[in-house]
Amino acid sequence: MIRDRGTKKWTASFMMPEHIRELKKMMNEANKQPRPVLDEMEIEEMERLLQKSLMQGTLLQVTTWKGGFFNKKVCQVVQIDLVAKTIAFQDELQSKFKTPYFNITSVTEMNSY
Repeated sequence: MIRDRGTKKWTASFMMPEHIRELKKMMNEANKQPRPVLDEMEIEEMERLLQKSLMQGTLLQVTTWKGGFFNKKVCQVVQIDLVAKTIAFQDELQSKFKTPYFNITSVTEMNSY
């Protein structure tokens, strides 16, 4: 009877750190998405919801785009800086963060039940 190693002989046993780094970089580049182009009506609706959140403290789901990747957060608007063109948010865990207005791709109001 022949004693074979099976699939073990076909699996990689060692990869250089440089090789792993380049593979991760390639996968990261392949997963990037272009920034969506917003029309005037979408921008006006986003601005309306942001103002409403600032005045009434309503929760929003804000989607931001940075470097080819989207990030969604549930938060409320704390401050709108028209000079620096940034918006300060506070999320559900009371942590604050700022983002440039240009990076915001969508804003939806959270339903409160």
